[in-house]
Amino acid sequence: MPELAEVELARRQWAIAHQEVVTEVLTHPKSRIYRDCPAAAFRILQNKTLQKSRAHGKRMLFTFSPDLHLEIHLGMSGKLSQAPTNHLSQKHDHLIIKTSSRALIFNDYRMFGRAMLHDTLEPWKDLPPQPHDSAFSLAHLKRLISRHPNKPLKGFLLDQNSCPGIGNWMADEICWRLGTHPANSTKLFDATSLRKEIRFVTFGALKHVADKNSSASQTGFAPGKYVNHVPPKNWLFQHRWKKGGSCPRCHHALNRDTIATRTTAWCPQCQPTS
Repeated sequence: MPELAEVELARRQWAIAHQEVVTEVLTHPKSRIYRDCPAAAFRILQNKTLQKSRAHGKRMLFTFSPDLHLEIHLGMSGKLSQAPTNHLSQKHDHLIIKTSSRALIFNDYRMFGRAMLHDTLEPWKDLPPQPHDSAFSLAHLKRLISRHPNKPLKGFLLDQNSCPGIGNWMADEICWRLGTHPANSTKLFDATSLRKEIRFVTFGALKHVADKNSSASQTGFAPGKYVNHVPPKNWLFQHRWKKGGSCPRCHHALNRDTIATRTTAWCPQCQPTS
């Protein structure tokens, strides 16, 4: 599942078409990506201008008028890309939005992704603040911790109502930087230190995954494929799934197990249990 920096990188694949007018919309009516909204409804986007876009957590919103928005979730295998206007639909191209300059493509071979329309002025007004938002304050984090004091830290970080956009690798990175076992209870942590590491990893992920790859090729971005750049070797990221991977801090062999329903990597020497 893509995380906030991966989603932001994907959004930028289509953001190049801001201020362009949609000339044609192509859909696969029986595709499961339309389980929240019928495929035929997407024809409403024709002749509309793609005004702007933004990401929140693991989702993207493309705005065509003040009260018409296209929301996209990549799921496990979704990919956004762009191609010339004469692009011929491929087997797993479930949504193609054409302008006079390009074709915007949503491809998803496993169809765990979703596309839906909103016809309200602000469809995201009730979403919680993201870790890199100013509203993700120390007071806000303390309130979240007080609601889930006994939750394993890994589970707390993966909760999209608490930390929208943080997924498996970012959660492991935060736990490693804190020097704590991912299964330790959230109540054990000082909120100031926890917020510091959450925001460090969040801003670092945006820098290394989204910003440094923003000029990615038109073939697009898919979850798990970091076009050219990845977080540096002094992060856990480059070591966590490597065969024989070791901790970049102490070089002890990493452990792996299922925590909060996700496969988790940690250093048994640097990250003791409580």
